[in-house]
Amino acid sequence: MLLKLCQYNNWANSLVLNTLIEATEITPIPDYCITLLSHIANAQQIWTSRIRCTVQTVSVWQLHDLNTCKSMLLESGNELSEVVENDRDKDRIITYKTSTGADFETSVEDILLHIFNHGTYHRAQIARQMKESGLQPVNTDYIQYVRI
Repeated sequence: MLLKLCQYNNWANSLVLNTLIEATEITPIPDYCITLLSHIANAQQIWTSRIRCTVQTVSVWQLHDLNTCKSMLLESGNELSEVVENDRDKDRIITYKTSTGADFETSVEDILLHIFNHGTYHRAQIARQMKESGLQPVNTDYIQYVRI
């Protein structure tokens, strides 16, 4: 199930990103949409660096342009896929500090579930912001993914 959720997450991120890129060709998109997409990209990179025990290179709310988000989401999406496909990794406990400096220990499996739910939450915020701004949001519901 984690593999399917990972694939869905990568699909939905790509769909939202491409929709925003296409929208910029017609009209300016709300800054908040870019802020939220940047946040999704940052969070995925932060979590994958924690899982891989590497240095974090971005901050939680660091702002990026859409092309940078695209690169970040592709890279972190590939890394998440690798983690999900590595069965022995899911039970591993990760020790990390949050952006506020708090120490935690969490299993890779719980981190993955968090990442996928986190993305869904913020993609819904992007869709709402687009709609409120007169733009057509894209449907990234899980059921849309499984229907293709």
